[in-house]
Amino acid sequence: MRPGEVVFTFSGQPVKLPLLPPAALEHLAHGVSVRAVRREIENEAFLALKTAKPHASFEDLWRLLDQGGLVSRRRGQKEDFLPEAPLDVQTLAVKHRRFTALEAFPRAALAPAIQTLEKEWNVRPAQAEAMVTLASQLYAWCFPRVEELSFGQVVWLARGTRKSRHTDPRLFSPVVLTLLTPEEAEFPCQSRTAFKALKVRQLERITAEAWQQDAVLTTLDLEWLLSLQPGLIRELLEAYHERFGVLLPTAGTVLHMGRTLTHKAIVVEMALAGLTTQEIARRIYHTPEAVDSYLRLFERVLLLTYYQVPEAAMPRITGHSPGLLEEHLNLVRKHFPSREAIAAYLNQHGVKVQMGS
Repeated sequence: MRPGEVVFTFSGQPVKLPLLPPAALEHLAHGVSVRAVRREIENEAFLALKTAKPHASFEDLWRLLDQGGLVSRRRGQKEDFLPEAPLDVQTLAVKHRRFTALEAFPRAALAPAIQTLEKEWNVRPAQAEAMVTLASQLYAWCFPRVEELSFGQVVWLARGTRKSRHTDPRLFSPVVLTLLTPEEAEFPCQSRTAFKALKVRQLERITAEAWQQDAVLTTLDLEWLLSLQPGLIRELLEAYHERFGVLLPTAGTVLHMGRTLTHKAIVVEMALAGLTTQEIARRIYHTPEAVDSYLRLFERVLLLTYYQVPEAAMPRITGHSPGLLEEHLNLVRKHFPSREAIAAYLNQHGVKVQMGS
């Protein structure tokens, strides 16, 4: 399976359909419009589907990859599209395919490449074998066998979240995402409400699956995976958070990329509402260490406010941007009407200040 391909099963036979093939990426890089590229991918996917289902129609394809094409009733009374309860991540079936746990190709298969390095590039035998073995592990990591995937799963290159001094933070990690389940493939999407309900289920599942594999999806990833516009993605994320208090892990909320929900403010609001660090971390898919970092900065802003440090001086003192500090200052103004209230809060959290000083 190549990254950007999704697998479905018909009559016991796997069929790979393209979501974002290499040729499409080349066309996008050369300035071809997104609409034209999407039409090209749709035609390629339809031909692939026809090989498994000769009598398939475009509606059959839309049921798998672009359910928006099935919506026939777009207006009407607003109805609730959110699930009754948030996703239980313990029910996810996707396993983390760790690079270090993958087996390399048999040495006999690697021998020609090893010999080429030795003879044509004068690489020492041990070094040549190590280089080729590493390359084969990378290939197996990014190109899993079809047998490793289930119905509706896709291989995708996502932004990695694991930080290391020895790795480039811009590197991508291959993840396996369950784009569609067999039950969802039969889900009726005639109305806009039903369409949104399906997309919310997909959105919460694939963001959680990516997170469990040490990666996050960008808004652009979600656009291509779910065939949605950025505005609708934001609407679904905000509705989900408002209903359940859970901030789904996307690049915008985890890696500070993109314009999504303001998770730093959400962390503080949750803490002021009485939630523990562990509860907050679980709800917003952050580590407890990250939550504590946000709260420590908020306490510093509280302390500076209590001692009436000019706001213009706070960026130099804290090392943080004026925009971020203004976000925290707004929370201070909202929740702490007086210096006495600030002092009481700080004293409760182990920061001793003199009342009235």
